[in-house]
Amino acid sequence: MERERITISIKKDLLSKIDSRIDGLRMRNRSHAIEIIISESFGIGQIDTAVIMAGGKGALKLIPIIEDSLQKLSGLGIRKVYIAVGYLGNKIKQNLSGNHNVEIEYIEGGEGTAGSLNLIKKQVKKTFIIINTDQAFDFELKKIVDFHNKHLPALTLASTNQSMKGIYIAETEIFDFIEDGFSMLEEDIFPKLLEKNKLLIYPIL
Repeated sequence: MERERITISIKKDLLSKIDSRIDGLRMRNRSHAIEIIISESFGIGQIDTAVIMAGGKGALKLIPIIEDSLQKLSGLGIRKVYIAVGYLGNKIKQNLSGNHNVEIEYIEGGEGTAGSLNLIKKQVKKTFIIINTDQAFDFELKKIVDFHNKHLPALTLASTNQSMKGIYIAETEIFDFIEDGFSMLEEDIFPKLLEKNKLLIYPIL
């Protein structure tokens, strides 16, 4: 990305606040911190894409959960949602209300949850959200996003003491771990990410 060098004057107290946010990871230095803060104020660089996994034989029963997920994603500022569907895809399309402030595109023909992601790897260019519609989520999604942005692993997953929730925040780096053909995120991709220390768990209390 082309950049232009500029000289600016900033109040010392404001500069101190900017410096306090430099962590060497998400904000590497003072210049990088200023760029990120300005970008966020204009809504640039925010997560605006999500994927909802809605395949399987029980997909039609999950339509209320899909509707709820779309509503929550819209509230977070998501503009584009890919819905991965299986052989019941047409039924899902017919039964979704469409009353959502997001653009919906369907992923069809994917082989497994990871295989479905492979079909959109050329379209997704930055951090995105993945939701498995096995159960509704009743926690604040933004907290997981903030946690992910602070640490920036390849993937962050939400987890309770009882189970792993089907909510993931992913970087495009995840596509490097997905091979062609059938593959599942949980069984095939997560172990690879763990081995490379590229997966973090967000604890839901």
